[in-house]
Amino acid sequence: MASKQDAALPSPNSKIAKTYFANVSSIISRSITIKAPASDCQVYVPRPSSLTSFTDSTLDALLDSVKFNDDDMEGYEHRFGGKLITFNSSEAAKSFLVQLPVDVVVGKKTHRFHSGPPPIIHSGVRVRVMGLPRPFSAEQLEQLGQAIALDPSHLVHYEMLHSRRGKPTDKGLLIFEVCPFALLVSKTLNLGGYDIQFIFLNRETHCHECGHTGHTSEFCYLSHEVALPTIYVDNDGYPSFSPPEKKGKEKDKEKEKEKSKDSNSKKSNSNEDDTAAEADQKAPNKGRGRNR
Repeated sequence: MASKQDAALPSPNSKIAKTYFANVSSIISRSITIKAPASDCQVYVPRPSSLTSFTDSTLDALLDSVKFNDDDMEGYEHRFGGKLITFNSSEAAKSFLVQLPVDVVVGKKTHRFHSGPPPIIHSGVRVRVMGLPRPFSAEQLEQLGQAIALDPSHLVHYEMLHSRRGKPTDKGLLIFEVCPFALLVSKTLNLGGYDIQFIFLNRETHCHECGHTGHTSEFCYLSHEVALPTIYVDNDGYPSFSPPEKKGKEKDKEKEKEKSKDSNSKKSNSNEDDTAAEADQKAPNKGRGRNR
């Protein structure tokens, strides 16, 4: 009979438990296949600007204002403040779509609901950036994301976040194809006197490759076998990802060296040609007959 200590489960924070969970996740992903619905079977209804939040009760009020068969509706999901409604057929989706826009009374106000293109879902490591200085443009956010990434191509999406009224905030969203190694070292960065914070949005996920949270092994830097980018230091001591530009004197010296190399190579070629010509002149004439 085994003792209670032998039958005890390991600690949830131990490597054995995390490896077990990673294997269970792999088994589930291979056994349960998810088939995405066709795009013509879905209708996306974004949140109106006059509405504070698009709740499930508001969606029920919208569905009550539109004529359709409940059996034709597969379900809905919350996407970027709006609702993505899935139907069983494209005909049911078209019959629902032609009835939009529609006015719906929510509380004491009337809101107009339109249809819109479904948002693009980017897969990867989602990071929220907080504490950005204002003003801060989307191009600057792109530069920030490319700087902390192991490679600039790993940044697949970036956007500045806005409030429910459409006003710009001090927050941004970055999505990486590979988890940035810099964010595993520190999640704060000082930029112009502002303390910028980085937060992994999928904090419940765990990577069994590197042992960190916030991403899975699919997006781990160890799985992609990438190295740290080269950082150059100029003459003034400032680091940079690009090699420092050489000053005018250094460029002139290099040009002189190249010219001297070219002249030496030309001289050596001419000397070789001269020696070859002299050798041809000194060589005896060979007759066609036999020497007696």
